[in-house]
Amino acid sequence: MSATRFTKENLPQSSEELKRILATALENVSPADDFVQLVRELAWLEQKHGMDSAEFYEKYQRGEMGDAMEIMEWASKYRIYREMKKDLDDVFYLLERYAIPVMT
Repeated sequence: MSATRFTKENLPQSSEELKRILATALENVSPADDFVQLVRELAWLEQKHGMDSAEFYEKYQRGEMGDAMEIMEWASKYRIYREMKKDLDDVFYLLERYAIPVMT
């Protein structure tokens, strides 16, 4: 996912310019990019803590992981990951099941 960063040199000069920049950024948003970024963040947490996210989440649900900010964020990211993955799996299932082959 790309990010727009404002500095003193590129700060929008008007609300209209800011709206235009934000509209352009929103047009270029890809859910696939968001999913890839989420997977990268989960992989980093898994490597840092030496366990995969599914194992972590089971322990978290049992109250074994504490409530540090990073732990709470990891749990939240994993819940979002599971929801996004389910949605993607559903889309791929429908594509595989109902896609009509193209005749060439």
